[in-house]
Amino acid sequence: MKFSFEVKESDLLGRIGSLKVGGKTLETPYLFPVIHPVNQQVPPGELKSMGFGGLMTNSYIIHSRRKEEALREGIHKLLDFDGVFMTDSGGYQVLEYGDLEVDYAAIASFQAGIGSDIAVTLDRPTGYPQTRLRAKETVEYSLKNAMATMKEFGDSKTIWVGPIQGGLHLDLVRKSAAALVKGGFQFLALGSPVQVMENYMFADLVKMISAARSAVPYSAPLHLFGAGHPLTMALAVALGCDTFDSASYVMFARTGRYMTRGGVMTLQSMKYLPCACQVCSKTGVQALLELDQKERTRLLSIHNLFTLKAELDACKEAIVEGRLWDLVEERSMAHPRLREAFVELAKFSKVLSVGTPFLKDKGLFVRSAEDLQRPEVRRAALGLEKVIRKSSSRATVTVRNDARNGRRVPRSQKSGAHDSYLLHPIFGPYPSELEFVYPFSQTEVGAMEHPVTLDDAKKTLKRMGYKTVQKEGATKNEFTRVRSRRSRRAASPSPRSSSARPR
Repeated sequence: MKFSFEVKESDLLGRIGSLKVGGKTLETPYLFPVIHPVNQQVPPGELKSMGFGGLMTNSYIIHSRRKEEALREGIHKLLDFDGVFMTDSGGYQVLEYGDLEVDYAAIASFQAGIGSDIAVTLDRPTGYPQTRLRAKETVEYSLKNAMATMKEFGDSKTIWVGPIQGGLHLDLVRKSAAALVKGGFQFLALGSPVQVMENYMFADLVKMISAARSAVPYSAPLHLFGAGHPLTMALAVALGCDTFDSASYVMFARTGRYMTRGGVMTLQSMKYLPCACQVCSKTGVQALLELDQKERTRLLSIHNLFTLKAELDACKEAIVEGRLWDLVEERSMAHPRLREAFVELAKFSKVLSVGTPFLKDKGLFVRSAEDLQRPEVRRAALGLEKVIRKSSSRATVTVRNDARNGRRVPRSQKSGAHDSYLLHPIFGPYPSELEFVYPFSQTEVGAMEHPVTLDDAKKTLKRMGYKTVQKEGATKNEFTRVRSRRSRRAASPSPRSSSARPR
């Protein structure tokens, strides 16, 4: 079966991509809703009408309960769905219930036999908590099955996904991912995040994803198992996760839990439905509570899916607009542990710059210490060190406030007598020739604890060898803030170019 993944837009490590399997296409980031092959609350046809062109189900359950029927009819006819079907091998059941009575060959042969478009090889999830010895055993077991499956069934029409294990043992995660890539897997999936997320260990989730992504080529899609929660989607997308799967939408619904972009609420504690989806716009809290369990679960499942889809759409829009960092930061304010994860994310600025465009149509917001680590800021700061050239013994520093200073070029630059600099509260003094170069005058800076002041700028220029440094322009108290010049200059100096994005 033909398989391809094309990156169309990117920001940080998040990307909008086209995942093609056979003649079917899914746009990433994408969520595969997990459906139960025997007892599904929302019919597959209804899921497709909601915009879900791919679903995931458990091949082990089908193998246990509907084996002959599935082999005879194929999974698409069996479950009445003509989109992309991804099947899991039963690894999660191993984590929950212990070893299964099936080997890698039997489950791989079955997945290929029922026509799975995308299938996961039989793995053994590491889980949490886990000793290093046990984690190593799960990695070795999963890799052994993955390699054997690829060797025996790699030429089937099914696209095989290599499961990355290792849990919180990051070196094992990298080892697992690298071995799968070397073994020929074009699509990989990071396992064991569910228990980490259930324990609100979001900073550790950042480390796990980063470890896996570092060993996976940029051109290969990365799946994150069981990650259907609106709070963590933007974070995972920013770190390079392209697809997700989850049954959380229905599991939460069964216990009356209502998803929002800011977290999960209990229906019984609510008075209003803060959503305008097809469910919430037609009913209310009390009406839902009065329904029987089955119907309430179905309606809450639909709402939860709309919430998850809306969050992924928000991620896509943020990628297109070049503000994925801002979206992750906004989501991080929902919980202290998420804030810890955002702080951890900021440590990977160099890696995140891989997919960050050099030019953007929107200015940058700097609202926190972590924002100083965002790729655009770090890239500009490092770039300054390379381009600043001293051509005179004298320098002038212009402090401007866009609301009151209409001059675009200081007089000293026109005269050619001095090297002319502008002052930025983040970047410090920078050549006035760069005034309209992104992102120097396209940065909105909030109140900072330690902005670069005039005295700081003078010291910097003196260290560069200037004998005389003088101020030109506005008063000293205007050094504390530089506002965006977008009101005077429209978009970036040149349009965003797809050639600036890695492929």
